[in-house]
Amino acid sequence: MTAGRDDGVMILQGNLVLSELSAKKFPDITAYQNKKVIDLQQITNIDSAGIAYLVQIKTSCPGVSFKDGSDKVLILADLYGVSFFFK
Repeated sequence: MTAGRDDGVMILQGNLVLSELSAKKFPDITAYQNKKVIDLQQITNIDSAGIAYLVQIKTSCPGVSFKDGSDKVLILADLYGVSFFFK
């Protein structure tokens, strides 16, 4: 789930996992085109599909940056070799 703000920040909330992505509980990648920052602080759980989703956002919208990713986000990103997207 997401909550947008007028200042160019998108807040992702909840479980960023395959079942939630399959149920389309998170927006299509194009929803992030006008955002500057994606706040990950309220992500309660994430799996490899969630990391892949974030990587797709970053590759489609290279100007966006991630902030406040949990240790789990950073560990999974490092494990899959995409930690540079989260720095």
